[in-house]
Amino acid sequence: MTNCNTTITRSLNSSLDCVSTLSLLAVTSLEHNENLEESEVVRKTQQPPLVESNFPMALVYVILMISALAIGSVGNILILASSACFRSLRKTGFIFNINLALADLCVSSIADPMCVIAVLKGEAWFNDKPFLCETVAIMCLTSCFCAFLSLTLASLNRYVFVCHNLLYNRIFTKRLCVLMCITAWVIAFFFEFPNLIGWGRHTFDKKSNQCIWDRTASFSYTLIVSVCLIGTPLLTMTMCYVLIFKKIYSTKANLYRMETDNPDLKKKIWSETVKSSRMLFIIFVVFVVLWTPYAVVIAADVNDDMPVALHLFVTMLAHLHSSVNFTVYMVGNRNFRLAVMQLLRCGSCRDVASSSYASETKSSGNLKTTETTSSSIYVTEKCAQ
Repeated sequence: MTNCNTTITRSLNSSLDCVSTLSLLAVTSLEHNENLEESEVVRKTQQPPLVESNFPMALVYVILMISALAIGSVGNILILASSACFRSLRKTGFIFNINLALADLCVSSIADPMCVIAVLKGEAWFNDKPFLCETVAIMCLTSCFCAFLSLTLASLNRYVFVCHNLLYNRIFTKRLCVLMCITAWVIAFFFEFPNLIGWGRHTFDKKSNQCIWDRTASFSYTLIVSVCLIGTPLLTMTMCYVLIFKKIYSTKANLYRMETDNPDLKKKIWSETVKSSRMLFIIFVVFVVLWTPYAVVIAADVNDDMPVALHLFVTMLAHLHSSVNFTVYMVGNRNFRLAVMQLLRCGSCRDVASSSYASETKSSGNLKTTETTSSSIYVTEKCAQ
């Protein structure tokens, strides 16, 4: 009887173990199925690469962005190298131009290539690399904010130089200018920081096709970016350039001792004023044209209803700004253009110095040689006057 009870007990225990095993297998299978369903949902909600969904749009975008990143990367490096090699380029506010070139270089050499990869690889590629996406978003937004601040500082610098020249050397000392540039980076990161603490966040934007801050996460933060971080520099630059233009115009008028009823003199003064303010005006117009559409779209598209093409286009325009400044300098500033050409011919700062020294030595013994090498000496010593 005892043996029978023991046998029954063992059978029951074996049955219970079997039931437990079957239950565990059932739970595991259920969890596995749920994970598969969740993965399938995520896969279906992920946006396919733009190159697959809209090849013509992707092709145009990739061509433009590759051109922009090539021009921006090489161009901003040349701005930095020219400023380092040619003392004559280190004129009024050059430190702010260097700071702007550094910020633009971050965008053109890091963020722009990631935009091209996003169009070719799609959202899934970045979702598998969350740290990379987060890093690119932080760097891109911080660099853009720093570029805005650098442009604003450069505008204020030029305003004080033109309109309040007696105060210029007191305000814009070399040490203070460097401190302003460092502060610009700190402030730029401060305005990016809310995305790290929950006010906003970083994400792969399905419409602009890049890793960036989530414009739909917090409308208040989006307004700060649109109105404060883009609108405020725009307003400040507008005021500075209007006052600078007014000052140049009045100076030209006093120089010619204009008679108010002489239309020919008025026309001449206006023409010379426009010519003197051309570079400032072009830089200002470029900023307005490239960044205003982006600011308007992100502020207006509260419900994220606007089409992909619009978001992709305005974001691309904003990124182009990091590549355009070099083009503006090359086209509009003859002295900078000569300096870059001299640097490219020589290959390094040391070669530039050697070339200048050789030109000066040769010119001292031969007047004809002096005439043929005068342009090189001019570039080396008289740039940006």
